[in-house]
Amino acid sequence: MYKRQIQDFIGLPIQLTTLDSVLFINDFYGDSLIHCISLKDNKPIAKLGVKGSGPNEVLSPLYIFIKEDSLFMFSRPQWTLYNIDLQGGKVKKKITVPMEVSLLFPFQDNLYFCSGMFDDKRFWILNSLGEKVAALGDYPLLWNEEAHIPLAVRRMFHQVRGYGYSRTKGVAVTDSHVLDLYNKNHKGEYILKKEVLLSAYEYDFTDKGISSQTQLRSSFMKGAINLAVTDDYIYILFDVNSQENLKRLNNEIWKFDWEGNLICKYKPNIDISLFTLSSCNNIIGLTNTEEPQIVIWHE
Repeated sequence: MYKRQIQDFIGLPIQLTTLDSVLFINDFYGDSLIHCISLKDNKPIAKLGVKGSGPNEVLSPLYIFIKEDSLFMFSRPQWTLYNIDLQGGKVKKKITVPMEVSLLFPFQDNLYFCSGMFDDKRFWILNSLGEKVAALGDYPLLWNEEAHIPLAVRRMFHQVRGYGYSRTKGVAVTDSHVLDLYNKNHKGEYILKKEVLLSAYEYDFTDKGISSQTQLRSSFMKGAINLAVTDDYIYILFDVNSQENLKRLNNEIWKFDWEGNLICKYKPNIDISLFTLSSCNNIIGLTNTEEPQIVIWHE
C-alpha cells in the first residue's frame, strides 16, 4: 500500500469511482463537484459538474457511477440522473425519478436499482424512462426490539451505504450494519439470498414520519462506510469505532464471498475514509486527513 499526494484541492470527498486510469472524486463542496485525477501521475485532468441550478448545472450531493464506459451522476436534490460527455464535459439530462428515490445505482440493461423512502418495499427498479417496474426487499429486523419500531424509523436507520452489481452473482447492498445479497430466481425476479449481520446495533429515535431521526447508541461500532465488488468478492470499508472509543482506530476493509462468508479483515496502517476498485481490482482509497491523499493497494 502506498500514498500519493493529490495535486488539487478537494473540499469534502464523499465518493470515489474509476474508469481506466482516471479516478473520479465526488466532492460535496466546490464550484465543480467531480474531480478527475490521473492515477498515473496524480495530476488533475478535468473538473466536471458545475454547481448550480442553471442550464448544464447540478446540485450536490451527487452519486456518481460508471456504466458502459460512460459517467453518470445522480443529483439527489433534483431527483435527476445526468450523463456527462467525458470528452467535452457537457452535462445531459437522462431521466427524472420519483421524489421518493434517495439513491440510484447502475443495474442490468437499461434498468436502475434505487433506494429511498418507499412504503411498499426497500428497493425499486426503474426503467430507462424513470418509471417503477418492480419493488423488492424488506428492511432488516436483526435487533430484537426492531419489529416494534415504525417503518419510517427503520428505513431512516437502514439507509444504503454501498451497492455493487455483478451480472454473474447478483446484487450486494449494505447499510451501516447489515449486508444483503440478492440474486435472480427462475422467474427473473431478484430475491433475498442471504442477510449478514456485520455488527450488532441498537439505536434511539424520534418518530416523525419522513422526517424521523435515528441515533446509533454510543457503545456500538459505527459500521459500513461503502462497498465495492468484483465477480468473486465483496469489499466493505468498515468504521470499527464507537463514540466511546478513547483513541480512534483505523477503518478496516472486510472481504466477503458472494455467499456472504467473511474471508478476512484487512487492518491498514493508515486511516482510509473512502475506497473503490480499479479496473484491475486494485483498491484505491483516500486517506482520512485534512488534505486527503490517494492510496493504492495491490491486494
